[in-house]
Amino acid sequence: MGMLEVHENALNSSNVPYHEFLLPYKVAERVVYGLVEGKDDPSFYRGIIEHSLPDGWNVELIRAGNKNKVLKVLNSMDWSRFPKKCVCFFVDRDLSEFMGEEHPSGENLYVTDNYSIENDAITFGTMKRVLEEILNITELDPAETRIIQELFEFNLNTFQESIVPIMSQIVIWRRSREEVDLNNIKLKEFFTFVEGKINLEERFVESTLRVEYAARCVNAAPSTNDELANAEVDFRSRQGPEKFIRGKYLLWFFVECALKLHCSIPKFCAKHSRPPKVRSSLSIKNAMVEIGPRVRCPESLKCFIERNYLEYIEEAKLVA
Repeated sequence: MGMLEVHENALNSSNVPYHEFLLPYKVAERVVYGLVEGKDDPSFYRGIIEHSLPDGWNVELIRAGNKNKVLKVLNSMDWSRFPKKCVCFFVDRDLSEFMGEEHPSGENLYVTDNYSIENDAITFGTMKRVLEEILNITELDPAETRIIQELFEFNLNTFQESIVPIMSQIVIWRRSREEVDLNNIKLKEFFTFVEGKINLEERFVESTLRVEYAARCVNAAPSTNDELANAEVDFRSRQGPEKFIRGKYLLWFFVECALKLHCSIPKFCAKHSRPPKVRSSLSIKNAMVEIGPRVRCPESLKCFIERNYLEYIEEAKLVA
């Protein structure tokens, strides 16, 4: 079967992302390819991959739409026709740890260390760059930086701990195959920020009230206290607060925390008598576009790129 027939078969099948991969694919070009899940994923992966490639090489990323579609393309590939290390696949781990699911595996398949790629963005290193490069908070002295770092870490820990009961409920819903739209849970109802410090709203101090509110948001029944307690023990035993808070929830927190620190910066920095004019807008809608290029590459992803794309490029040099 020639490449023309491969294209035709892909077009006639229901595997649309596979066809979208074939459209830009060219044999013997200085290009490596990747299939990712959603619309924001290239903002994270492209910069990291391009930074790793030698001069003259580029990466083409195709958005499949979701994890299952990425894996469907992976499973349909005829590796006798494509160099395996040239075409890679990137998916989120999600809550697979809690579902008893067998992790997908493959030499050219990257699965995030934590819930999703967004989780890797939520560090003070990223926050510092966002404050400086986007929100224009510059020339912090070491003492001011340390105070802001301590506040960020306090805020992050408070947020994670507050969301643990909701994540425990989500695990229960996922295990029972209940269809719920997790985007409908409005996190802003739970929290306020005062002078940059996060606070849990008084009406949601009781964890059961947070779970009940989340259940109403997604039109699902909350679990019993015993079920939630057992799920939380399991969630914590697998480093859930540190690794498996939903990435989009963490991204919401990160954006809110950055904006509130910007508004309150006169409290922390003598140079700023008022919040400085921002260099570009930051919101949850453009968060990964702005934040993604500022995230440090996880070690697991660095190793993955080296043993796939970079080895492929070295092999291509030997053939040329």
